[in-house]
Amino acid sequence: MPRAGLDRATVIAAASELVDEVGFAHLTMGPLAERVGVRTPSLYKHVDSLDAFQRGVNLQAVGDIDAVLIRAAVGRSGADAVRAIAEAYRKWAPTTPDGTPPASAPRAPKTRNTRP
Repeated sequence: MPRAGLDRATVIAAASELVDEVGFAHLTMGPLAERVGVRTPSLYKHVDSLDAFQRGVNLQAVGDIDAVLIRAAVGRSGADAVRAIAEAYRKWAPTTPDGTPPASAPRAPKTRNTRP
């Protein structure tokens, strides 16, 4: 039985934070388990493999940047929209230790507007 208060979303969020600190290539189960306060085998109650955690981190990051860019473009068109999107991306994508955009910063709001 999974630990109370620990679910897949919480573990993926912790994995995203860890990726921001150590880089995507260095995401491993041991430090992730330590971060969420469980033993490594317990993580497999939430996802099937390290690949599944990596996919979860990627999907979360894609959802986050999608929401950020949509908010930047709403109400704009043409060159103004492109500039707003570029500026929003530059603010979102400072680099992590391995040179990739962050997986967890800034987070999109919990309630997102639907696409126009």
